[in-house]
Amino acid sequence: SLPITMKAALVLKVIGVLGLAVASIILAEASFMERAGVLFSPLVMKRTNTKNGNQEDHPILERRPYLRNSGKSIYSMQHRSLKEIGGTALDASKIIIFDNTSLWKSISIIGFANAAGCAISLLTGSHLHLDIIGTGAFAAAALSQSTTIPRVRRSRLFVTIWSLKLGLFLFFRMLKSKHDARLDDTLSTASGTVGFWIISALWGIICGLPHYIGSTSSDTGNSIAISIGTAIYAIGLLIETVADFQKIMFKNSYPRRFCSVGLWSISQHPNFLGNLVLWAGILFMNAPSLVEPAVSTSVLDKMLRFKRLGFALLSPLFMWILFYGQSIGLITNSVALAKEKYGEDPNYKKYVESVPLIIPRLFPSWK
Repeated sequence: SLPITMKAALVLKVIGVLGLAVASIILAEASFMERAGVLFSPLVMKRTNTKNGNQEDHPILERRPYLRNSGKSIYSMQHRSLKEIGGTALDASKIIIFDNTSLWKSISIIGFANAAGCAISLLTGSHLHLDIIGTGAFAAAALSQSTTIPRVRRSRLFVTIWSLKLGLFLFFRMLKSKHDARLDDTLSTASGTVGFWIISALWGIICGLPHYIGSTSSDTGNSIAISIGTAIYAIGLLIETVADFQKIMFKNSYPRRFCSVGLWSISQHPNFLGNLVLWAGILFMNAPSLVEPAVSTSVLDKMLRFKRLGFALLSPLFMWILFYGQSIGLITNSVALAKEKYGEDPNYKKYVESVPLIIPRLFPSWK
């Protein structure tokens, strides 16, 4: 098998590729209204009851010059941003508008927060702020969005609750332990510190895509998908919270033993499982709103309708790579540290061999 260093490098390359894929959304972006062009404008105006059919009065579209020839201006109808439209002018039951302003704003906030965290680490040598900044940035990005769309507001609330809950939990845990042994080697060098914060930024951007991209759509959403997504989110949040609580309580009572009680008896990383499930819920509730309206019968256009959903699906893929890499020791040294602590315990060996890394078996065989 490959050495751990080579495996870690491979995982980092994969993460880097996913990061580039997200960056490519800038180049791939083409709003459905721009692709529709002038031919689609009358249909949109009809559906939105434009006053007297006059383009100048249209609440969604506006005439913008795109070519000047022989002194004459040629105009096309382009959609206004959600901010320009305003909450009262848009009837989401009649037309769906996609505005990427909130997406870029969220990405900028995540990038700035992690850049600031990296600077603090390099200048002070302290790493107590890792989790409160890295995880708290999700809440900052979500709360920066102003919207009247109930689906987006619910999604924003879910992201904020998870971010503040997990960020504060990890921060107070860090204050108690003063350091994270899993990251000591990584954070001991400037290059390692920079690398950590780059991965943290990628995590903040890619993991949050189901919400960030979901906030670009004015669609009110599918009520069934929203209800099911809410239930999935609640289950995931409960799993993650209970898992963290069970481990804290167990370690307070048995600091030298590995945790194998409760959810930890059926999964070696139930906290990872909860994280995956809750973000799956956010993805599920936003998914129907990420499919753009069809504007032509071309194969390319039909494929491009799903581009936002495709980018949002990078979130569970990225998280699975990240969590799986951590659980087998490719990204951090957590597995090596655990073996050093509990390797001589026969119960630990049996636990590692029998209990699934993340997803529990339907009928667990280890007791």
